[in-house]
Amino acid sequence: MGAAARAGLRAAAVRAARGAAGDDLAIMVDLNQWWRMPGDISAALDLPAVRRVADELRELGVLWLEEPLPAADLAGMRTLREQTGLRMAGGEMARTPGELLGALAAGALDVVQPDVVLAIGMLRARTVAEVALLANHWFTPHTWTNGLGLLANLHVAAGVGGGPYLEFPFDPPGWTQQRRDFFLAEPLMIDAETGSLRVPQGPGLGADIDEDVVARFRIG
Repeated sequence: MGAAARAGLRAAAVRAARGAAGDDLAIMVDLNQWWRMPGDISAALDLPAVRRVADELRELGVLWLEEPLPAADLAGMRTLREQTGLRMAGGEMARTPGELLGALAAGALDVVQPDVVLAIGMLRARTVAEVALLANHWFTPHTWTNGLGLLANLHVAAGVGGGPYLEFPFDPPGWTQQRRDFFLAEPLMIDAETGSLRVPQGPGLGADIDEDVVARFRIG
């Protein structure tokens, strides 16, 4: 499938989601092009193709467009920000603070998204977050690991005043809270009344480990 066809499918999916959800639900779109997986054999969408998608997403009221171009194309990201009016997000697999700070300095990002587990750790993520927030950008970390990873990112986001949203790893039927947090005494759940995830008040990350479950998977 060519780049134009893939872009058209993405836009069609968002149109369907907007039609089903209405205008009051915030929708974010992720093109997953900042970094490449070993199995990625198709070429990334280039700037003209992404620009066409971004124009349509703007008309659909999309809140931000995540990782629309490869990480090295900071100039392209800045062009998308300036010419489409859409917020640009990215950085979930950045390996160094310099990579993220460089993207911010280049005007490539509105929303910075390092994952403290996969990327730069809690301390450096906090530093990047503070720099982003001081420049009137958003800090919304990637959290797609497990319950402990989610809590680590939650603590950093809450500590610096990140948001306005926090990613919650949930993709049933394969990726439920119970499967994601199987080694925790209690899975992390969204509060039904507020629609938010509460920051635990206990020591450390605030999670209790189910030692019996961990023992079943211990090696040696």
